[in-house]
Amino acid sequence: MSVNRFTLHQRRKTFLPDIPERSCLYPLAPWGVGTSDVESLTSYVARLAAIHQVPTGILLGKYVTPIISQFTDKDVPRISHSFWRAFGTDTGAWNGLGVMAFNCSVAVCSLTKQHHLHLLTLLSCHQVLSHRGLLRPYKAWCPACYEEWEKLGIVLHEPLLWSLKLVTVCVRHQQRLQHQCPYCYRSLYWLEWNSRPGFCSRCHQWLGKTECSREMLDKEEEVWQAFVVKNLAQLLVAAPTFASPPPRENIARGMKLCIDAVTGGNAKAFADKLYYSASVPGEWRRGNALPQLDLLFRLCYCLQVPLLKFLTGEVVLDEPVSLIPLPEHQSMRKKYRPFDFARVQGLLEAALQQSPPKTMRQVALEIGYDPGDLSKYFPDLCRAISVRYKRRKLEA
Repeated sequence: MSVNRFTLHQRRKTFLPDIPERSCLYPLAPWGVGTSDVESLTSYVARLAAIHQVPTGILLGKYVTPIISQFTDKDVPRISHSFWRAFGTDTGAWNGLGVMAFNCSVAVCSLTKQHHLHLLTLLSCHQVLSHRGLLRPYKAWCPACYEEWEKLGIVLHEPLLWSLKLVTVCVRHQQRLQHQCPYCYRSLYWLEWNSRPGFCSRCHQWLGKTECSREMLDKEEEVWQAFVVKNLAQLLVAAPTFASPPPRENIARGMKLCIDAVTGGNAKAFADKLYYSASVPGEWRRGNALPQLDLLFRLCYCLQVPLLKFLTGEVVLDEPVSLIPLPEHQSMRKKYRPFDFARVQGLLEAALQQSPPKTMRQVALEIGYDPGDLSKYFPDLCRAISVRYKRRKLEA
């Protein structure tokens, strides 16, 4: 009689089916990957909280923040610090191209076993774009889109496009994106305790209200926004096909080609034509700096070069080269403005008495100065404004 040489353990090992690793949270599929309508990472996190039927703050505090904290500091107190920072201006960076976007996408990926969550951010462009001026600090949305998706049964989400500061118009409905709740008139952070796509995280009202007054767009802005959105959409569609992120060298190579073609290699003359600061084109050409998205779009618009082609190093210029004039709102340079100490101090003192209190970033935005400059010249006042806001938030 033949002897069966397989032990029971060997048989089990041989015929065991390939079972995928179990996820800690529901493996919610991200919306729109590979399309221009791809949702942002903050949108995904808010939807993930909704299907677990818990506030976004609970999901972040119990699951996401402890993992993020491990990337930076293993001390337990760090968890609390990171958790509270998640409900400030930092959450906009989750959709960007820096360390925060990377850490947060990895953390949520480990919880859901969805392995393409980096595509809900701009991480694929981290070697070719600067973070400066890239993302808006507060939510923006199109009420008509929300209303349309609700009627058609489409998943309510927040497209990654809406998180970009450069995108100010919904080209589908030809109206400006809204950035204040029409009921409580508050600006909304990307992730708050009760974030939910389509609804205000403060008063919980529906944001698909389309009776809001619609400001007319002038023709120049309409054409500019159509160009911007079309090119960004092409980039988002192509992102999943990148074998690796486009390298930094593509920017230097593309800039050299454009400067040579337009001004015979004269970077200063090129800056004058596109209303750049004098040093900007030369810095990009040498690879010493990455371009801001809004400034790079001036070049793409004037030369009609697709953004995707520029970032992937496939720039081709028509002969002869001709520049399309920029819209009026883009053909301006930043002008030097002296720091008015007395006026700024008065405005900061007034902000310290405002009710309800505002964040330091909100105050800086209203005053019209960089938060760093305000903190440099008025550290005590700025600290008092921040402390007052945080104290009010803890008491709420």
